[in-house]
Amino acid sequence: MNYGYNTEKTENERHIEATIKGEIDDVLHGLLVVNMDDYAVIRDMIGRDEMEKLLSRVDDAFHKLFRGSDIVAKLKGDEFLVLTRNIKEITNVELLAARILNTVAGVDTGVEDIHMTCSVGISIYPFHSTDYEELKSKAYRAMYRAKANGKNVYWLYDEALTKILFHDYVFNKKIYSKIKNKDLYSIIMDRNLLEICSNLLRDGNDALTAMHSILEIGCLYLGFSRVYYYSPEGVKAAVRKKLTYTNPGFEYTAENEVMRALREDMQIRISERYNSLALIDSDDESVDEEIRLTLKDKDVNQLLYFPLDRGKIFRGAFMFENVSVNKLSFDEDELEKLDEQMRSIQSYFFSANSKRFAKENLAKLKLFENIPASVYIIDAQTHVIQFANARAKEHVDGGHIGDVCYSTFCNRSIPCDNCPLKKMDSKDESANGILEYYNYATREWCNNLYSWMDVFENENKAVMISVDVSGYVNDLDKIEKLIGGADLDKL
Repeated sequence: MNYGYNTEKTENERHIEATIKGEIDDVLHGLLVVNMDDYAVIRDMIGRDEMEKLLSRVDDAFHKLFRGSDIVAKLKGDEFLVLTRNIKEITNVELLAARILNTVAGVDTGVEDIHMTCSVGISIYPFHSTDYEELKSKAYRAMYRAKANGKNVYWLYDEALTKILFHDYVFNKKIYSKIKNKDLYSIIMDRNLLEICSNLLRDGNDALTAMHSILEIGCLYLGFSRVYYYSPEGVKAAVRKKLTYTNPGFEYTAENEVMRALREDMQIRISERYNSLALIDSDDESVDEEIRLTLKDKDVNQLLYFPLDRGKIFRGAFMFENVSVNKLSFDEDELEKLDEQMRSIQSYFFSANSKRFAKENLAKLKLFENIPASVYIIDAQTHVIQFANARAKEHVDGGHIGDVCYSTFCNRSIPCDNCPLKKMDSKDESANGILEYYNYATREWCNNLYSWMDVFENENKAVMISVDVSGYVNDLDKIEKLIGGADLDKL
């Protein structure tokens, strides 16, 4: 592994270029552009000399990171170009990009309260091009997209389409001839949307990453400008970023508090009025006036609204926006077919998310199998049941994994007013609470003991132990005895 340091095209960059130009057909390479975030600001704060020392420390850290077969070129100032060769999986390049982010973030700047991060753009040979300059250009475009999405992240150029093509490449090498002679979009757009999306969800991908790819494909496939996820209960920043996609040229602009409040009001109005997929036109006089005015204020000409529900409980919605001057049209049959496809995708998504959680935490979840009480793992933000032990499944006729707890247990359409999940402090790892309620599934009064399960990667999962109290159990000591003396703090 060698490095080049000049601002002109260095020996190592020429090496990368020559490798790509002389490449055989049946290989895959990843090209990564690494650019330091806020380089000029940090340089002005610590001085040019200190900045050079800092980049030297980044350089040293990279020496320990890359494989011997990787080619790394130092470009202008704060940029690096990396060619990682003969990759087996697209995820291998993404893992490398993630390690680059962690490596740069871990470098000591030598100045208190000043931290260095970077953004990484990725292109793939031969999917994005067999020409070096075009491949490099697309890696740069992906890097700028990473910058636009908050910095300190990586971005794969045309992520969803690339992963679909990779799937075909692995199982049908003839796809390569199509890649060389056709644009990515023309290869993919005549394929069945449901087949593409279900494959993304079923191939072992992270459910949120797969759903982001689906939203990307949906925007391209349907011709919309951008899409985001709305939840009436709010959504974590990391999830919000995963479930947002913008086509080039239609990026979101910064919103002030007034516009944010207007959009929130519009989303509530839409969810109250529409309970299935709907195409809302900002010029349609039959549409609620407040909705139309908010869309116009946001320069949105059309909104394709798709509500997500689980057990008839509204969980949120995908909002596809068209901000181009060209209106999109769908007849009733097309909308009905799209609605069916989206419902199937939603079902796959909920199932994949629960399976992912159970698979990743299988060893931890076995702790609960022998407890003589019904035990559930609840997502503290969405109230979705992600795990039920054997006792729980027997007790409530197969369990309700994937449903929201307040619907399953309390026959309610919204969370309980006294729900411990609302009152416990997620930063307090020992926080717990008790909720007494009438369980409509078992027709008996129960106590639910809630406690944070911080071993689940701090994902804000709550352990819920449901016990038939029969009117006599009201304190933690008695509940501990009832469930076999389990040490709740250790759980």
